[in-house]
Amino acid sequence: MTNEQKKILVVDDEPDILQLLEISLSRMGFKVYKAESLGAAKYQLSKTTFHLCLSDFKLPDGNGSELVEHVNQEYPTTPIAVITAFGTINHAVETLKKGAYDFITKPISLDTLRQLVITGLQKHEQPAAETEAAKIDIDTAYFQRLDELIAKYANSQVPVIIYGKRGTWKEKVATLIHENSALSRQQLTFIDCADADENLTPDNQGTLIYQNLEQLKPEQQTVVINFIKALDANQRILVTTNWTEEEFKHSLGIKKGLLRVICVGEIETRSVLQMKDDLSDICKARLEQLAESWNKLPCKIHPTALAKLKAHDFPGNMKELDLVLSKAAVNCQNQLIREDDIQLENTGFQPQLSKEMNLEKYIEDIEIREITNALAKTNNNKTKAADLLGISFRALRYKIKKLGID
Repeated sequence: MTNEQKKILVVDDEPDILQLLEISLSRMGFKVYKAESLGAAKYQLSKTTFHLCLSDFKLPDGNGSELVEHVNQEYPTTPIAVITAFGTINHAVETLKKGAYDFITKPISLDTLRQLVITGLQKHEQPAAETEAAKIDIDTAYFQRLDELIAKYANSQVPVIIYGKRGTWKEKVATLIHENSALSRQQLTFIDCADADENLTPDNQGTLIYQNLEQLKPEQQTVVINFIKALDANQRILVTTNWTEEEFKHSLGIKKGLLRVICVGEIETRSVLQMKDDLSDICKARLEQLAESWNKLPCKIHPTALAKLKAHDFPGNMKELDLVLSKAAVNCQNQLIREDDIQLENTGFQPQLSKEMNLEKYIEDIEIREITNALAKTNNNKTKAADLLGISFRALRYKIKKLGID
């Protein structure tokens, strides 16, 4: 990629910011065009073909989200990114949904700006047909949408949080985002927040995947917040949590500062129970993918075997389904999986307690989470929280004291 004659449109109503961006980008070898309003930007776009557009979110006659939508509709080959103040991260999320490939926050560092421009120009220059994206590739509406989100977030370096029950391929989704990103040749590091000995602030470049983020203590959350704010252009974070979006965002145990820095891109995975109507298509696709990896003919699945799968709860979700299908494909005869080939016992995915956690502690953790969420939803009104939980006010007060909920 050369910088010669690359044209960049910069849109901002603050003269100082506009001048700073013009100087910085000109020194990188780009030809810079300026606009101070939404209307002026649209006019410039109608007269010149740009390789890249950078726009502030707040404009005197509109906002960056409107410009993103306009550029994606009228000039789809022109990548656009948005510049925003730190307090308007939610606005940045809105622009990502409308097609911005990334955003940066003020104050703007030169390294971050350079990486943003490089990513945008690569996106402009590389025809989609040349890139074979790594994806899940299962022909159902849910998995197609998941592949779209993977591709979308791979094209930026925004933090992404992936919600979902265990076994719903959260780590697989995070890995695919990394593999399709500009950082794919750099290291992929998994950080388990449930491990008390885990280093939460590694020096590694590349993609950092924080697993079980809901397990962090308040003081650990502060460490992670400060670490994320200091990430350089060659680092990004992805987050997985076993909680739902509602549980995570309404928990009093999760600091608002942490929500602000990680809940930019969001994905919610589904359980197998939520996809029972698509189970036939899912099994067919997975068996074909297994056969391809084994260099064999794909197995078919008998209706009675499929019925047996549909009757199972799958506490291990997609991971458990994969294990069951793999065993059945190995043990079946004539490439046909029959009912007896489906072994649902001893898969290792039944609800079970770890050796570090006895039953009483397990139940206490559930009670703490549910009470905390109820208090958050009712703005700490204990009477309303008790109604929400279906217990008496007196019982709630006793549990709060017993469990040490602050």
